[in-house]
Order: sequence, then structure tokens, then C-alpha cells
Amino acid sequence: MRSLVAVAAMLPLITVAHAEDLRFDVRSGRTEYREMYIYTDNCVSSGQFRTKVLKEPEHGKLVVRRETFIATQPPCQGRKFVGTKIYYTSAKGFRGTDHLKVSLGYAVDTSEKLYTYTTYDVTLNVR
Repeated sequence: MRSLVAVAAMLPLITVAHAEDLRFDVRSGRTEYREMYIYTDNCVSSGQFRTKVLKEPEHGKLVVRRETFIATQPPCQGRKFVGTKIYYTSAKGFRGTDHLKVSLGYAVDTSEKLYTYTTYDVTLNVR
């Protein structure tokens, strides 16, 4: 498997929802993934994303899993974090463009009652 994006690390200080457009080149029939985890500026894990699939891909399969990651970048390099891994596998033989949309939320308070969300509108160029 090959990583679509190495890691997205966000500080839980942002309290507004926003959208982000992402584009990736992926290989037909191959499982690709994106790792998402959160840590604070003092390298403390903020836990798993609350994930909502808003649009499934039409030409492939999307799987969302809770996993543990090890940070590869300073300042938290080597630390473990709980996060979300999003897998995409195109349909066998499919080549072209596929789309999916997910919303990832994380708690902005210790009660875990208030969440902020980022929506990712993802375009996949399957080759």
C-alpha cells in the first residue's frame, strides 16, 4: 500500500468548520490510504476523528478504520497517536476520475460534546 498523504496534524484550537478540496493520483486496483490524526502542541494525542462519509466513491470502495500511528515529523517524531485511516480501492480495471466526500470532526473540549469538522471533497485520478 502507498500513502496518499503522509499525515495531517492539526492543533485543536480551530473551532470553525471548513471545506478542503483534495486531488490524488492513484493506481487502478491498488489500495491507497490517508492517515489522519490530531495532536496538541505538547504532543498529546487528541484521539480519533469522528468520521462521516458524505459521498461514497462510484468506482471503488472506501473503508474507514481507527488505527494507531507513530509521528514521523518533529516535534512529536516517534510518539504514538490514535487516529483514522481512510482506504480507497478502485474497481478492478477502472481508469478515470472518482470522487468521494468525508467529514472529519474532533473534540474541541475535554467533555467531547463540542466538535469541529472539516469536510474533504476528494477527486481521485485513477490510472
